[in-house]
Amino acid sequence: MSDKRAWHWVDWLLLAVFTLWFIMTDIFLYTRLGHGNVSRFLGFLAATAAAYALTLRFWRPGYVHRLGFPAAALLAIGTLELSVSAVLQRPAGFLVLPALLIGYVAHPRTIWWMLPLVLFLPPLLEMILIPNLTYRELLGTVTDTALMCGIGYSLQRIVTSNQRMKTLLEENERQYRLIQEQNLALEQYASQIEQLTLLEERNRMARELHDTVGHTFTSAIMGMDAVSYLIQASPEKAQAKLDVLRQMMRQGLEEVRQSIHQIAPPVDDEPLSRQLARLAGEFSLHTGTRVHLDVSGEETDISRQVRLTLIRCLQESLTNAKRHGQAGIIRAWLRFGKHEVELGIEDNGVGREVLEEGFGLRAMKDRVVSLQGTLEVRSYPGRGTTVACRIPVRRTSGGKSSFRGPAAEGAAGTEPAGKEQKNGTR
Repeated sequence: MSDKRAWHWVDWLLLAVFTLWFIMTDIFLYTRLGHGNVSRFLGFLAATAAAYALTLRFWRPGYVHRLGFPAAALLAIGTLELSVSAVLQRPAGFLVLPALLIGYVAHPRTIWWMLPLVLFLPPLLEMILIPNLTYRELLGTVTDTALMCGIGYSLQRIVTSNQRMKTLLEENERQYRLIQEQNLALEQYASQIEQLTLLEERNRMARELHDTVGHTFTSAIMGMDAVSYLIQASPEKAQAKLDVLRQMMRQGLEEVRQSIHQIAPPVDDEPLSRQLARLAGEFSLHTGTRVHLDVSGEETDISRQVRLTLIRCLQESLTNAKRHGQAGIIRAWLRFGKHEVELGIEDNGVGREVLEEGFGLRAMKDRVVSLQGTLEVRSYPGRGTTVACRIPVRRTSGGKSSFRGPAAEGAAGTEPAGKEQKNGTR
């Protein structure tokens, strides 16, 4: 039952009182027993010094033995009490103040048997050594010892409670500081998330505007070039062409507005193949480019994200094929597989040995990668460019498809027959 702990100020006060008590005891012994019998006084003085040293063996600064100190005090100071009482033939009362310390250091599990031992064993022995001891003197000694022991034990409970409250307060302060640090970290994290969200939204808007505006203006420029040739030869055809271009520009403006307001495209409820076919037909009509779309596999509903990504992929590929590749024929295919949907675009443009990745291709790649898909772009000098976009989907019980994660089987890239593959970087 030893306990190494930091001493409370009460411990230091009790140690001072205990030391002063031994000094007062020596003075008492000198005044009562020292005159005329120096040897007996020196014997008692040695006994008090031994009792003081023995008790401090079990109760000293930073250390207390809850069972050893009461036993040492009862043995050493109780023996001194009996010896002096036998000489004086009356109770010396040396155990009254040590009882305060015995109650202060006693353990709750041992005080129930230790207290009766301290209270009744010395008085019973004194009854044997002092024949004329009265019950009143005996009761007074027991009462004083019990009172001091109770005060000591109560003081121990107060000090223990105080130390627990102090420990709890320190722990609460530590937790409070930790919470403050975590709140600060969360605020910094929230600020970073806000910045990343703003950056992601700016990038999304940039991609949307690039794909929509670029595709619309490319088609419009090609259509107006055709109008400039028809305006002299066939004004009626030129007027019809201008009406179509005007309608196309209105649709492009509406798509820009929808992108800004994050509104779903008006064609969202149509099948994907029909959306792509209309997109290819409009591009072919306005640019004079032959665009052919093949659809294979069982077409099912797919998520809005996947659908919009494939639409933007076709828009960007058609625009690049005409603007940069000067293509006259473009072949596209849409394949619905069990675990993925694939969109491919192949043109007969000029092609390049090394492709430079511009904003459009980066935006298209970011869209596909965000859906855990793959985008492959290959170009062949003099023989055109091929784009293959694959996005994993998952079939639901109702026959619909949704975003699935990485595809279980990666389909091989589609290349034009008889062409040598040369990877380009855009």
